[in-house]
Amino acid sequence: MSNKILIISYYWPPSGGSGVQRWVNFSNKLSLSGCEVTVITAQNPNYPVLDNKLDSIINKSVKVIKIPIFDPTALIKRKNSDNISVNNKIFSKILLWIRANLFFPDSRMFWIKKVSKQATDYIKKNNVKCLITSAPPFSTHIIGQNVKNNTNVRWISDFRDPWSDFFQFKLLPLKSFMKKKHFKAELNTLKLSDAVITTSPSLTKKYSLINENSFTVFNGFNSFVKTKSSKKFTLMYSGIMKTIQNPKFFWLVLIDICKTNKSFFNDLCVRFIGDFDNEIINHLKDSSIESKVTFEKYLEKENLDKEMSAANVLILCTVNLNTVKNIIPGKLYYYFSLNRPIIAFSNLDSDLNEIITKTNSGKVFDYLNEIDLKNHILELYSEYKSGKNNYNPKNTGNYTYDTLSKKLNEIINKTID
Repeated sequence: MSNKILIISYYWPPSGGSGVQRWVNFSNKLSLSGCEVTVITAQNPNYPVLDNKLDSIINKSVKVIKIPIFDPTALIKRKNSDNISVNNKIFSKILLWIRANLFFPDSRMFWIKKVSKQATDYIKKNNVKCLITSAPPFSTHIIGQNVKNNTNVRWISDFRDPWSDFFQFKLLPLKSFMKKKHFKAELNTLKLSDAVITTSPSLTKKYSLINENSFTVFNGFNSFVKTKSSKKFTLMYSGIMKTIQNPKFFWLVLIDICKTNKSFFNDLCVRFIGDFDNEIINHLKDSSIESKVTFEKYLEKENLDKEMSAANVLILCTVNLNTVKNIIPGKLYYYFSLNRPIIAFSNLDSDLNEIITKTNSGKVFDYLNEIDLKNHILELYSEYKSGKNNYNPKNTGNYTYDTLSKKLNEIINKTID
């Protein structure tokens, strides 16, 4: 008898980006292994980037239920763009305070009651054995708490990011009462869950102090992309980048090298594909390398693969905060599929540094190490000029969804039994 699994995930096609890949691929793998998979997701959600072709890779046996969602931040953004100057700092601060302290756990809070009821009814009617909720947004875990309390279903909470220690919360004007509320909700989720999965070992270690059934299941990739040569020394980035991720020393190093190395300047090509804060784009205005850097709109994965396959070096940025060490961007594993050296910016005692070092897939720099970064870029450029390929990763194939889904299957079976 096959296991019946219900997954609740806000991010689902046509959402683009690396975050949606996790449960699209795990849903496919679970269904191919014989599980009956149903996904509850949002109807008409407010996704930052779209990939309309992603629907086509979903296994036809995966059942998808879309429930209407009201997200007030979508209205605020539309009104902002039409009627109110974005530069109005007072108004922006008011909106930020409202978002931080009136919407709990996030702006998808108005989805909770409706999904909790429909998920509860679906589980009872269809004898579902396992519920999986994936967050952020953390409203999905509140739904999980409600459903767990209403049924005897086994519940696995999936933390793609930490909750109370979420880096975005550090950028919001959260009042102390709201911080406590998030911490309490996180604690309740960990205690109520029959199993907890995270995407980083250090977060698993932290959560295992509360729930001993905590496991690390990394994000992954499907298959290796065939790479091609480039006429330029091409450094590329893909995805979303917020101001807090801006690798300012990376730009300074490129400017510095270009000043004294005409060959490097002539060969340099920097392409950032995705969605970027204006402050990052404006950062290079009137700089000596402005003509060498392009910020391009988000591409659907099929087209992104074609463009990224020409990269010589891949750029990866976490968050420029000393306390953030347990975030491993999902695009790391996408980069693995491209078989090109990675330059990553992160805290040196982070999970990201550990994986990149272990797989010999690149080098990690903090946001201040200008000298070593400059030397490393020149080393990679020298390899490019000589036509050498010294990239020799180790065991990146361990991060394919085929491999990772076997571990996920074991966790699900153990949780149900």
